[in-house]
Amino acid sequence: MDVRAMLEDDVATLGGAPKTSMKDFVVQKITTFIATGILKVGDPLPGERELASVLSVSRETVRGAILILSTHGILSVAHGLRTVVASVDVGELAVQAARYRDIAAYNLDDVHQARLLIEAQVARAAAVKMEPSTFDYLRKSIAAQEDACDDPVRFLICDREFHTAIYRSSGNAVLADVAADLYSYLLSQRKRVVSQPGSIASSIADHRTILAGLETRDPDAAAAAFAIHETRIYTTTKLLFS
Repeated sequence: MDVRAMLEDDVATLGGAPKTSMKDFVVQKITTFIATGILKVGDPLPGERELASVLSVSRETVRGAILILSTHGILSVAHGLRTVVASVDVGELAVQAARYRDIAAYNLDDVHQARLLIEAQVARAAAVKMEPSTFDYLRKSIAAQEDACDDPVRFLICDREFHTAIYRSSGNAVLADVAADLYSYLLSQRKRVVSQPGSIASSIADHRTILAGLETRDPDAAAAAFAIHETRIYTTTKLLFS
């Protein structure tokens, strides 16, 4: 499966809805970023070029999605200025919003243990099943993350897409959905964590190690790299909010 097809499946499977156009796919992605708290009212949206690169779509597709969201009053578009989030009331446009609220009811320690178990299974399966085109996508994602070292919002968008691509590559839609839900736990607070000096650089280094395990088709190495990464996320989050 190529990356574009995988991204289309991401919308259909995660939302429990029929496959949709790439423009609607981008609408769902942006509303998901809002529903999970990556983007809040007043936050500027990454540029068309950056979003197009991260989501593997054309700039025209991104532009069309922004137009749809602006007509719903979710985004504010002004000539010569950055597009900003005008409302977090995404309603039915964010098919997963209720699920994200549900996962937020659990405590950090329980979610951490669950992520360790689920992501180990996902990583092992992805190391065996991942397509070459997805390796290319993950390498480009890491490059995009490096370009976003000074922009926590843009980094988190890249980070989410990196993780989601790996989850989907496990070949198990149920595991991928659960992993995506667990990943989104306290995501709105992660902006404070990744704003700390060295935090983004550490995450990127972890991602490189994860990718190395996947590229060598080594399930144990991929699972171990995921465990180190998740434990770092857990530790830094707990320290900041304890």
